Amino acid sequence: MITLSDAILAINPDAEFDYDDIDNIFWRRKTKPIPKDQILQKYRELKDIELEKVAFEQANQLSIFGKVLNNVYNNRILLFKYRQALATSSIIISLIFVLTNNFHKVRYTIVTDPYGTEFVYDRFTGKLKKKITY
Repeated sequence: MITLSDAILAINPDAEFDYDDIDNIFWRRKTKPIPKDQILQKYRELKDIELEKVAFEQANQLSIFGKVLNNVYNNRILLFKYRQALATSSIIISLIFVLTNNFHKVRYTIVTDPYGTEFVYDRFTGKLKKKITY
């Protein structure tokens, strides 16, 4: 946080003083007094710089997506080393999702004989059962 003393020291780094407020500045050791307008101008300038710095830091903060990408970039050698395992595991996971959502379609199929009788064929056990309709 910028104070009046920061503004005064920015104008004259060798200044020695005490102050209560802008109207009550006590200059020590023969320090040349600085006009109040000049101190206020420097104070506003330093305050603007501080606000710009805070805004710049907030603008440069990484979002969650940016942090993830930064983490992936930093671990790119590790990812390259295990790229085949990552690809295989992603294929297996997607296959598991497909099989669990379509399990009945994968396991069972409807077979019709020449007489029009429908049977249910269980691919896992290899058994054929007559289709029952309700």
